[in-house]
Amino acid sequence: MNRDKFDSVVIQANVNSMRVLREKADQYSDPEGDRLQQFHDAAEDEGIAPTEALTGMARKHWTSIAMMAKDPNAHTMKDWLDKTIDLRNYTYLLEALLIDLGVE
Repeated sequence: MNRDKFDSVVIQANVNSMRVLREKADQYSDPEGDRLQQFHDAAEDEGIAPTEALTGMARKHWTSIAMMAKDPNAHTMKDWLDKTIDLRNYTYLLEALLIDLGVE
């Protein structure tokens, strides 16, 4: 894949991620609009750090991707995008959570 095509893939991936993050904002935010509260709540329930709660939630997407990778052509591009967008979004959420926690 040449550089221009690759750049196009990355740009579209980021557009897809932002779309999904916006679509899911209300579903995953608390009443005050905190997008990260679910990780704090899950962490408190489990007695772990919020970052551990987030990575645990992300792990299910990675595990699914790993299973799909055994036979990539058995899945549609839509199936792949559903998983890769969600996993990528967890990395964005992790960065936001680290900032929220005051990590420098």
